[in-house]
Amino acid sequence: MGIVIRVLYNNQGWQAPCKTPGTRNTPTRDSLCWLCFRGNVNITMPSLDSEDCDGHCWEQHICTEYRWGCTPKGKIFGSRVYPGMKVFLIYKQPDGNYTLWGKTTVSSVDKSISGGDREDEAGFSFIHFDAFEPLPGEKWVPNLSDIQLVGEKWLQGRYRYVKDEREAYLEGLTEGASIENQTTIIREPLHVSNTNLNINISPNIYEKLQIVADVEGRQIDEIVRESIAEWLRSRN
Repeated sequence: MGIVIRVLYNNQGWQAPCKTPGTRNTPTRDSLCWLCFRGNVNITMPSLDSEDCDGHCWEQHICTEYRWGCTPKGKIFGSRVYPGMKVFLIYKQPDGNYTLWGKTTVSSVDKSISGGDREDEAGFSFIHFDAFEPLPGEKWVPNLSDIQLVGEKWLQGRYRYVKDEREAYLEGLTEGASIENQTTIIREPLHVSNTNLNINISPNIYEKLQIVADVEGRQIDEIVRESIAEWLRSRN
């Protein structure tokens, strides 16, 4: 299993505050920073006229502090994240697609919520990464859809878990494999299946499952299988 983390763009290699951040409507500034001005991401928003970004975000430190916090605030990753787990890092393009720019592995996982001295630490727990740098620019993989990345539409949440086959697919992309020559699995909405079981889920239940999946960074079929297993255990 791997984890895909959706971060904000950073034009300093994810090592320092951005230079001249801007929106899609400010062509003389870096428009790839557009999401920082939307007001719906968990950062201190920059000023539009700042030369060195005067906002604050975890993205400024990913490749120096090598960590990422569990969201929403107050949650921990738990046993689903483990040392050696593959990590893939992406950012959202202005057109809604994604660029895959980095990969690393998990070195450790906080088991509790931090009471850290910094405002961006207090109330969060973190994954810690093995030291890494962004992939060389020519190895970035742009224009990926959320379906290609995680197998389903990605609405809320900052991370998604992916199974071994999708992990291998993403690993291949970072090593130069063609997108077209690899098999991607596109799951049908409102449908959960395995070899022996097919389930059609009503729209109202699906919406509730989607909320849980977004909050926990999980796939819907995984939650359904876990729920069935728990129900069966309760009958023993």
